[in-house]
Amino acid sequence: MAKLVHGTAYDGMLRFSLIDSKDIVQTSKEKHGLSYLPTVVLGRLITASGLVVPWLGERESITFVLSGDGPAGNVVAQSNFTGHVRGYITNTSFELEPNEIGKFDVRHAVGNGELTVVRDVGLKTPYVSKVPIISGEIAEDVAYYYTKSEQIPSAFALGVLMDTSGVVHAGGLAIQILDRNLPEDVISGIEKRLNGFSISHELEKASLEDIARYVIGDDGLLFEEKNVVFKCSCSREKAYEALKLFELDDLYELLAEGKAGITCKWCSESYEFGPDDIKHAIELKKSDSRQE
Repeated sequence: MAKLVHGTAYDGMLRFSLIDSKDIVQTSKEKHGLSYLPTVVLGRLITASGLVVPWLGERESITFVLSGDGPAGNVVAQSNFTGHVRGYITNTSFELEPNEIGKFDVRHAVGNGELTVVRDVGLKTPYVSKVPIISGEIAEDVAYYYTKSEQIPSAFALGVLMDTSGVVHAGGLAIQILDRNLPEDVISGIEKRLNGFSISHELEKASLEDIARYVIGDDGLLFEEKNVVFKCSCSREKAYEALKLFELDDLYELLAEGKAGITCKWCSESYEFGPDDIKHAIELKKSDSRQE
């Protein structure tokens, strides 16, 4: 479970969100069996999806999809208004040489491409926006989406610190300017403090609240707290619905093997089905084809 604090400052002209995401990043690492660099890449995007939970409307979910040409492949994270997050990465095991400052080379792991954001607010058709990947460091890309597509000036900081035992620290900070009358000296002060800022290192020595006060200033900060958890909505019933989508020839082949397995891409949970389940899927498939 991740602790998230969020709130407003400067009479509501600015809103912020901070998260200690160590637990949810470690959970994603364990569920998907990730090596070091994939953990950092997916961990940053999952952290970003957790940061925006307080800004989602009732019944709303948001999905971030990084589609780059780097070795990471597709990186996907999703969160909803209840505080549930989940995600996956195409390539679960790869490493690159450290970047020029000796850190994980997330930029080249992601590469060039697009960030697609899907907002499902409960209507028939979700809202879909695409922006180019401008950095590959993920924080800048998510901030660019909000600034460009939603016209909300934004700044994000994301970090995952690891050692041989796993995730040591992980967290994120998001700031959005809601009123452009926010004094320029306030904005420049925040920008100055964010220069060289590392959320994962700050979490070693300070609380989320203290980090907010340091970066934003202590002018009327109002805090609320929320829990965020890695939780998938998959189930055996949903997995069986996926099995029923197989072509008849594939179902016959699975029947000959005596079993079928469906693995959830979001959490790597596996569901196994026996001969009776496969036979029932075949019967339903035949019935559907006769009705067409």
